[in-house]
Amino acid sequence: MSRTITVTYNLKPPADTPQSSLNPSKTQTFDVKDEGGYYVGLRATISTAKDTIGKELTEWRDQVGDLEKGKDAKPPKTQAEADEDDDEEEGKQCIMRRV
Repeated sequence: MSRTITVTYNLKPPADTPQSSLNPSKTQTFDVKDEGGYYVGLRATISTAKDTIGKELTEWRDQVGDLEKGKDAKPPKTQAEADEDDDEEEGKQCIMRRV
């Protein structure tokens, strides 16, 4: 029986992600070699798997790019909210001076 590590991912990129050669679903198998003992080989295989999957996910991140950046952005503050924040900051400064 061969010893392997299998990694599977199934990404759900935004619908407007540009077409590319990247596959959003992938399964990869990495053979565990007995180089220097089982645990040494296991550690090396895990490191290889981590590096490989990390590179692929970085390619996906780069592919998606700026599509996700604006999704969680806060709307700009109104003048009243900005004034309120300024008032709070002034109050904090006064408290800090008294201490």
